[in-house]
Amino acid sequence: MKIPKNPSPQVMQALAAAIIALSLAACSKEDEAGRTPGKQLDDGIAKVERQSDALRANMERGAADAALAASAAVRDVKQASLDIREQVGTDLGDAGIVTLVKARLAADSVMSAASINVDASQGRVVLRGTVADFVAVGRAREIALGVKGVISVDNQVTVKPKARP
Repeated sequence: MKIPKNPSPQVMQALAAAIIALSLAACSKEDEAGRTPGKQLDDGIAKVERQSDALRANMERGAADAALAASAAVRDVKQASLDIREQVGTDLGDAGIVTLVKARLAADSVMSAASINVDASQGRVVLRGTVADFVAVGRAREIALGVKGVISVDNQVTVKPKARP
């Protein structure tokens, strides 16, 4: 068997487990009078397979944990970005309101695919564009009203009918 120059840690662990299992099977102090070399080899292979399954399960758990941690980190970064944009929005008046409304629309799972233009003048926001359904129309208004400094929202967003095949 040819081993690559730089094998991965998983390959090295599997090889080590196989060598240990085969060594234990060959050098066992148990009563080997009734065990043929073939049986000893089969037992060693079974042991290596069990260890390989346990290693695979540990790796899958580690991958799942890493995915959860990455998801949490993305949420934290999004929230930090919104917090910073909100502070900037407070400081910049209408330009900040427009920036923050756009950021919140983009961060919202319902609205992320929407095409909405945002304008503001003296705290009065105008929303124009198209969305997939009436729920999104209402959600766009809610998001804009939730921004500090917004006095009113003129929601001119329309529903774009879905193309028929």
